[in-house]
Amino acid sequence: MRNIIGKSVQGRDLVVHANFPLDVSPAAVSRNSTLLIGGTHGDERATVAILDNFHADWIDSGKLAEPVAILSLHNPDGYAADTRYNGRGVDLNRNFGHQWSPDADEPPGPMALSEPENRALHAFILAHRPAKIISLHWALSELDADGPQSAGLAARMWQSLTGEERRPYRLSAPKPAASICANPSYCAGSLGQWCGNGLLYPDGNRPAMVTLELPYHAHVHDRPETLPADHLDSVRELWRASPETYLEGVQGPVHRMLAAAIAWQHPWPVPGSGSQA
Repeated sequence: MRNIIGKSVQGRDLVVHANFPLDVSPAAVSRNSTLLIGGTHGDERATVAILDNFHADWIDSGKLAEPVAILSLHNPDGYAADTRYNGRGVDLNRNFGHQWSPDADEPPGPMALSEPENRALHAFILAHRPAKIISLHWALSELDADGPQSAGLAARMWQSLTGEERRPYRLSAPKPAASICANPSYCAGSLGQWCGNGLLYPDGNRPAMVTLELPYHAHVHDRPETLPADHLDSVRELWRASPETYLEGVQGPVHRMLAAAIAWQHPWPVPGSGSQA
């Protein structure tokens, strides 16, 4: 089902495809629903293509029956202009409320949730309360678990890969909330920080949140400890030259990670136990 959840700064639709009706209460949907997000940065174009293909190959085909919602293009204005930022020059991944800072390393907007794209996504998450949220980005080559409740999800995604397929990635363990990041300005206002460390559902539980950073190259098999300084330029040049080459190199393992994440059961605590996931 195609659902418009809001508009961008320049009036483009924000479209969520879901394999379950969105006009019902969260209680009527399995507590194991998953939200997949791409295109938060408009120039990270592979994230959009991979999620569009995942929707066609895995959801429309009926391979996966669990409830899934996909926002493959969070930043349609940035995508149209092939830029990181939205139509007002704001980095949407520095504009969420948790640890928002006017001194972020990228333009964070005049205040938290100032941008209509983020207000729409924020409202969607609060309304539908997905158990698992996965956001795709270019190109730090890692699985980043946001919040301690997300470690199991990241581990399950990692386990779905063969040893050879793991080589381009790094599995990043969740950091304690008190020391989320060595450089707070870098983490300020990100979607991962809000979903993984700042978001509490009405029952006191947190969703599992993983930021999946795609590889910086389709055929460099071993991720170095320190990525090359030009890794973002390299992946964009490769994409411009041949999107098919990049997708051929990375899409299969990414799709298997997403399928494994959707099948993974969030270990919600027993209602009324007073504990948090």
